[in-house]
Amino acid sequence: MKLLNAQQIKSWDNYTIKKEPVASIDLMERAATSFTDWYLQQPQFQHQDIIIFCGNGNNGGDGLAIARMLRDKSYHVVVYVLRFVKEDSVDFDVNLGRLMNYGDVKVHFIHEQIPDLPSGAMVIDALLGYGVNKPTSGMLSQLIKSINLVATHKVISVDMPSGLPSEGLATGDVVLADEVFTFQLPKLSFFLKEHQNYVKKWVVGDIQLHPDYQASADSVYFLTDHELALSLHKNRTDFQHKGDFGHALIIAGCEGKIGAAILATKACLRAGAGLVTAMVPETMQQVFYGSIPEAMVSISGQTCFSTDHAEFDVDNTIGCGPGLGKDISTEKALIKLLNEVKNPMVLDADALNIVAKEKHLLKLIPKFSIITPHPKEFERLFGKTANSEEMFELQRKKSMEYDLIIVLKGAYTRISTPEGKVFINSTGNPGMATGGTGDVLTGIITGLLAQKYNPEEAAVLGVFIHGLAGDIALDKESHESLLASDIILNIGAAFKTLV
Repeated sequence: MKLLNAQQIKSWDNYTIKKEPVASIDLMERAATSFTDWYLQQPQFQHQDIIIFCGNGNNGGDGLAIARMLRDKSYHVVVYVLRFVKEDSVDFDVNLGRLMNYGDVKVHFIHEQIPDLPSGAMVIDALLGYGVNKPTSGMLSQLIKSINLVATHKVISVDMPSGLPSEGLATGDVVLADEVFTFQLPKLSFFLKEHQNYVKKWVVGDIQLHPDYQASADSVYFLTDHELALSLHKNRTDFQHKGDFGHALIIAGCEGKIGAAILATKACLRAGAGLVTAMVPETMQQVFYGSIPEAMVSISGQTCFSTDHAEFDVDNTIGCGPGLGKDISTEKALIKLLNEVKNPMVLDADALNIVAKEKHLLKLIPKFSIITPHPKEFERLFGKTANSEEMFELQRKKSMEYDLIIVLKGAYTRISTPEGKVFINSTGNPGMATGGTGDVLTGIITGLLAQKYNPEEAAVLGVFIHGLAGDIALDKESHESLLASDIILNIGAAFKTLV
């Protein structure tokens, strides 16, 4: 899914109005209907009194239309209106008139003082939409503070939590939304760590904006959803054999960290690589054989990856780093690897820590290779940033500077490409914040790369499958109990959703 900024979303609305054509008031009715239909399908919201806060722009018009529709479904609705801009929008006035004609819906206009707000009801926030471009202030800011203090069942924001810009960091007061029902697509600001308390959960409502605009819009941001993953996945044919699915080489593990090598290798096999060789220390060889009979094994050194033993086929697809250790002999072996391999490879964990120590090695990494740092590893590689927005900008810049695909792991894992594109992943959960899950991701991406997915495809699809397998694992596990090996066990189920 291509993601758009506020100006583009406004242009998309206008394009739809002219191209379809549809009157703006009817498009607003469509949006309100989309919200109301969703609301009525949520059993946890039933039998609740509802308070709706409306501004006097188009977001407020949405709120007034929603109030009318919920009243028609026999909900008890109370509306508060704050006119914080000088002129009402035309469609706001139309919907205000429609609601007032009922006569049995209380509409309170907030003037010079914020009223005491009742507690215990459902709150729907329709004060401000996606067009916020400055901090909230005055009565609007006071009202948002009051809403955030009300003891309610839930706060649901219409399109955006009021006060949150659609892109960039919030700088003023913002409604603390439990859920956001956003129109047509999620907004870029939803994916910033600093906004997690404003957007605890979001759902997209389709209001049938014209698809031609989004298809032709110029954007570098994409959400990796099921539709995108489906378009990347390659189905197999009857006459293919294991040689068609590549030979992957996993270089991982050192004394005390053989589990990382086992996890990465198992994940690589589960991701579909035709053959997988694991290069592990000699002292770990027997343990490894007993864990993965499907993999071949070569020796990387006595107790760690070292130049004394390491011989690798540079034509294999290489994933390197999980549990590798940072011994001086390992550092030398990694430099040898980077000097000899010319094809894109996957680097993770200790391989990245070694590169971070010797930053000139960044230029030795083959072009279009995939590196998978977590935020601390990213910081060691490229420097500190003040916030997540700056970190993501730096990530995109470094991908273009070094011709690397950077997979910055975390909630909504971001993948940046040498062409400047950014893919934001939609799968995964907090249970995956546990040891070994990064090793599994390295294995999955390496397995896809071995199957001749191009590096961008391997990274984007690999991250999606990794997160989805973790989500499927929650059918049996909790966030607390989820293990990296549970993700491996559900890789197959994740792929099955793409068939």
